[in-house]
Amino acid sequence: MLVFKQILDFYIKSSLHVAFAIFSFVKVVELSLNISSNVFLEAAIFSGSVLGYTVLKYYEFWKYTKFSLNKNKFILAITTVAFLTFVFCFFQLKFSFQIAFLQIFFLVVMYPFLRKFWFLKIAIVSFSVTFVVGYIPTLDTKMLFFYDTILQVKLFFLICALLIPFEIYDSQQDPLTLQTIPQKFGIQKTKYLGYMFLVVFCLFSLLLQYEILDFVIAIVIGFFIQFSSTKNNKYYTSFWVESIPILWWLLVLIFS
Repeated sequence: MLVFKQILDFYIKSSLHVAFAIFSFVKVVELSLNISSNVFLEAAIFSGSVLGYTVLKYYEFWKYTKFSLNKNKFILAITTVAFLTFVFCFFQLKFSFQIAFLQIFFLVVMYPFLRKFWFLKIAIVSFSVTFVVGYIPTLDTKMLFFYDTILQVKLFFLICALLIPFEIYDSQQDPLTLQTIPQKFGIQKTKYLGYMFLVVFCLFSLLLQYEILDFVIAIVIGFFIQFSSTKNNKYYTSFWVESIPILWWLLVLIFS
């Protein structure tokens, strides 16, 4: 049991789990719009997610704490492999994809500074993930602008809702100077905001195409928001909530 916990902790800390979640969003978009898979693009998104999320997650730690190579050697190994994989795949992609990745790179670099503004934290993360999973994969398609836009907007609101449990859990550790949404408005009002995001997501789903699985996944996220608190186990958000996109992908595969 201890070995399994150690493997799970490493899987989470190395950002592999969040990368699988983002990859799952990409697969849902591809299946929903009948987009052909692009192996280099998918590998770039997966490895870029590992790289970007790890750097952001450990930025403050690396900045203010004495770095221990021995304690972090496996995380460094995964991050190095992710970096090399991303660079290789990046140069296999079309110029339009490369420009899109550079655009999101600059936003990610600015995130540690912009997150200080409470109203930007969720918006920036949601926009970045939506850009990667909903915009970049459609660059090489000839989809109608209306469908592309509606898809991206509904994903944005879904991801906003998905971040609410993280906001609630992190509010106990975030400095009060950040004035995050739970710190500013309280946990219950933050949950109401999450439900509102889900309602907007469902409304946009009706505009694009009636998909029963969209409503199923919205209900699942709603339950996780309902039971979110500052006292949740760390796996509640870092594993179970982040598994929801993977569940969505599996459901789409099963029922499509």
